[in-house]
Amino acid sequence: MKMRLTKIGTGVVLAVGLSTSRLEAAGPAAIPIVDQRGNTFTLAALPQRFLVVTFVASRCADACPIANALFARLQGRILISGRSVALITLTLDPTFDTPVVMSMLGASFNANPAVWRLASGKPANVRALMQAFGVVVEPDGQGVPDQHTSAVYILDRQRKLRRILLLSTSLADQVFAAIH
Repeated sequence: MKMRLTKIGTGVVLAVGLSTSRLEAAGPAAIPIVDQRGNTFTLAALPQRFLVVTFVASRCADACPIANALFARLQGRILISGRSVALITLTLDPTFDTPVVMSMLGASFNANPAVWRLASGKPANVRALMQAFGVVVEPDGQGVPDQHTSAVYILDRQRKLRRILLLSTSLADQVFAAIH
């Protein structure tokens, strides 16, 4: 499933889907990334039933802070419900958003690493995951991600894409409806 770039007014909404309907265990889901605690992991190795994945840049002042706030709200709901769900926030800017920067970002949103991992890693690895998810980034004149994909991907235990959601205030409700 692919979507295209859409310009709305003065802002840009970018949303694309996974280039394949499944992140194979031997393919993109096996790409190592590093979370806010400095732990290397892969999407394939995570034991949770569902993964809820999004991409942000710490220097973004548009959709990314909204995505982080929505994930913070979703984290609270997951903790209360006891559901087996992992939230994964991957950087769009791996050169700047090192694991230390992602750790500071996670701390600013009280990210509980048992539920919500904010990840970076080697730029080539992060770019490979961005490509697997079909994420598009348009940098500004200084290389800062300016316009980019703003979607949330729900993957099941087999890492099959279940749903693509756009950021909205009803994200938590939409995620819980999709993981029933």
